[in-house]
Amino acid sequence: MKVNEIKELLLTIDKTNLTYVNLKDENFILEVSKGEIPVNTKTVENKKEELKLTEVSSAYDEANKEEASVDLEVSNDNIHVIKAPIMGTYYEASSPESSTFVKVGDKVSKGDTLCIIEAMKLMNEINSDVDGEVVDILVSNEDLVEYNQAIFKIKTI
Repeated sequence: MKVNEIKELLLTIDKTNLTYVNLKDENFILEVSKGEIPVNTKTVENKKEELKLTEVSSAYDEANKEEASVDLEVSNDNIHVIKAPIMGTYYEASSPESSTFVKVGDKVSKGDTLCIIEAMKLMNEINSDVDGEVVDILVSNEDLVEYNQAIFKIKTI
């Protein structure tokens, strides 16, 4: 891309309300941001919540309903949430024929590719910024994801 084309592109971007643009070509990468770009990940604070599940059925009488109550403890210790840095279409693999980048239960290292988000015909790889195990994938293949939407939960090691 020539300098004049880049200048023209920057002026066009400046006239829009876009705050972030990432353009990749064979010979260069252009990344433009207006203002501050918020961090795309958040570490969830350690919490323990108690849930009480009660199974209700017409076949049970009151005594059986009380026995069916279960106390569960859910732990969010060391859960790291990966959020979408841009709005676009979520892809779990590099092509329809390819295997998925990650699935629940996979171990990931910092820098491993988790998915691709397509925005404005550009494919953006989303990488893990922590070492850990994928415990939840919060979106499905080809879903539209919003900016800053949680897409993965990773239990850090």
